[in-house]
Amino acid sequence: MEMRMPNSVIIGFSFLAAAAMVSAQTRQNDSAQARTGPPQETNANGESQGQGISISKDPLSTSITAAQTAMGPGDLLDITVFDTPELTEKVRVDSEGKITLPLIGEISVRGTTARALENVIRGKLIDGSFVKDPQVSVFIAEYAGQMAYVTGEVTRPGAYALLRSHRLLDLISVAGGLTSRASNTVTIVRGDNAAQHLLVNLNDADEIGSNPEILPGDSITVGQTGIVYVLGDVERPGGFMLDRRTTLSVVQAVALAEGAKPSASLAKAVLIRTIQGKRQEIPLDLKMILKSRSPDLLLAAGDIVYVPGSLMHGMGRTSLEVIESSAGLAAVYATRP
Repeated sequence: MEMRMPNSVIIGFSFLAAAAMVSAQTRQNDSAQARTGPPQETNANGESQGQGISISKDPLSTSITAAQTAMGPGDLLDITVFDTPELTEKVRVDSEGKITLPLIGEISVRGTTARALENVIRGKLIDGSFVKDPQVSVFIAEYAGQMAYVTGEVTRPGAYALLRSHRLLDLISVAGGLTSRASNTVTIVRGDNAAQHLLVNLNDADEIGSNPEILPGDSITVGQTGIVYVLGDVERPGGFMLDRRTTLSVVQAVALAEGAKPSASLAKAVLIRTIQGKRQEIPLDLKMILKSRSPDLLLAAGDIVYVPGSLMHGMGRTSLEVIESSAGLAAVYATRP
């Protein structure tokens, strides 16, 4: 006589297998990344740097973002001419973005880099026959107003000076990098004009598009990753953060909730999703999904997977409002340890 295992035992094994697959895949991806790491390159100074955010002595210097910060009002400049000490000056840029030097007079430096100013001073000294072959050096001793502000899901939010390089990934790196709750969406507000903002996707294949230049006064906000909820008759109901590097399907989400209880009514599960501003219910037959007879849907931020209990059939159907209120009170877990 052939013995058959109960359906609840088979379903339990299925969820445990799915959870093991999710965990194994995560460990495999992490270990592969740890073994290989990003491709290493070296810059002009022989410093090693990876893909995206560099690893160098100067945290604000990469081969991609080697631009120098433009000078502005309030900056203190240390200007020297080799072997001509009488032309050595320390000057501060005035409110109009100008400086005044001996022999040369007034020079507008607003928006000019130190290298460009060196060439301007050298040219004026030669044109005026003051020095035959001047070797000019301009060093920005103090920056004033050259700040950008990093907030949101970074390790050390705060105000950071824009030194030699000033692209998005440089500022995120100096702010300690992204937290585990960070999303791929970054909002950059230009100065005090909240209407002038830039939305950046860190996953953008375009290297320049995902790493734009940051201007003085910019406010950078790293958004928080989305959350999906698994509620109802599961072992660990709650919210699960969407890892910004991977996707999450219905079965994987239920596996993260440690599977359905034996009393769960798998065929009556629903997916609650916001479509065009309205909450809608999408039937989910988890039995058929586990048997690969129905597609395993990918989840989006804000989705709620609700698995009812079979004991609730005679007590009426749980309302959408009750399910949504339960999501607001649910604990939130990371999908990665």
